[in-house]
Amino acid sequence: MQQHNFPGALPSQRNYWRLVLLFLLPVLIVIAIILGVVSAINSGAATYAQADALFYTANGHTVMATVVTHESGATETYTDNNRYAEAIDVESGKRLWRAKLDAKNNRDQDFGHAALLGQSSKYLFFLRNELYVIDKQTGEVIAQNDHFETLKDKMSKEELSSYNDSDIKYTYNDSLQSVLFKGTDGLFYAINGLTLKTDVINLNNPDRYFKSKNQPSYNSLMTQAYDDGKQSLALLDEKEVQLLQANNLMEGVQHRSSEKSVRRSVYSHPADKLSGDWKKLNDAVYIYGGFLIDSHQNYRRPIDSLANSETYRLFVNSYNNIHATIRLNNGGLIVMHKASMENTAPILLTALQSDGKVIWQANTGYEDIGFLYKHPDGSKLFFMGSPEGKFNYPMQQLLCLNLANGALHSYSIK
Repeated sequence: MQQHNFPGALPSQRNYWRLVLLFLLPVLIVIAIILGVVSAINSGAATYAQADALFYTANGHTVMATVVTHESGATETYTDNNRYAEAIDVESGKRLWRAKLDAKNNRDQDFGHAALLGQSSKYLFFLRNELYVIDKQTGEVIAQNDHFETLKDKMSKEELSSYNDSDIKYTYNDSLQSVLFKGTDGLFYAINGLTLKTDVINLNNPDRYFKSKNQPSYNSLMTQAYDDGKQSLALLDEKEVQLLQANNLMEGVQHRSSEKSVRRSVYSHPADKLSGDWKKLNDAVYIYGGFLIDSHQNYRRPIDSLANSETYRLFVNSYNNIHATIRLNNGGLIVMHKASMENTAPILLTALQSDGKVIWQANTGYEDIGFLYKHPDGSKLFFMGSPEGKFNYPMQQLLCLNLANGALHSYSIK
């Protein structure tokens, strides 16, 4: 066997390098294993917000309050997840404050999900095994269960399975401006949202107050028609237009039960007439399209001739007939639609004037939207959702849409 020598190296030097290599090799292997483990752990780590987020104003800035979860990725147990109440300046994406939600449940475990119940003009009310009363401006925890001396033994510490747990024991009621909760003694109690004074409250219909929160989704955030009492704008496929013009309710019901409308265009019709043609306003096709609605604003459809058409009501009430469509400051509307028929296709938002002219179009990059908020001055739209190809993915990014020009800005939830 041929022996290879280090050029110019003496035997003692060769032995020295062999010893160095023999020592370094296991060290390098251990380091590689450690780096691999760390990489695997970090690959499972995530930081994300929740759909029960709320907005308010602080020092002239729009602020989003939400529960932020930091998953370590080390294991799949909740004990490795830290949950915080956080306030984020949505103009800059900067976190203003955070408060750790680490109260233990009724089994003395740091375990369970968290929820944002609501807000008063002074406080935010979070729940994670205990009630948290947090100052909106500073993030200071003003009160937890022990603060309410006469009620603390009646306040449930049962953990939540999710922020929209169907068996949640606490809620915030805007009309009463109070936190309401089901006591462990079977009575109902109220905590005033401003003074934090407590009292027993008689609720004739408790189920009316204690409802799980439904997370928005693509179909729940649209309506197929907009009617201002003078003109109706509707997103319809060709078959639906034919059925509307013939006022054929029976075939319309059959069409809806057997087929899903896919390729929709924008049509216009006078709201005070039943007869006449539906006029196509442009040649664009909007896949699974509908007008974007504001889930915080209720809408009452005008009583006009079209409203008396059962066929018309069949189509326009398919998704939403409760909430108002989002209107731009110039009177335009926003069509929400998909880039293609694929389930993972990104959502597009197209702003239209009432005559069908396109103002702008924005690609959200989301396949579904789980949170939507329109700024009170009508200038911006904030939303979070699941990225394209990542269904049911945690909401790790906040998007801000400029409603004047369709420009998008994104901020990571950190």
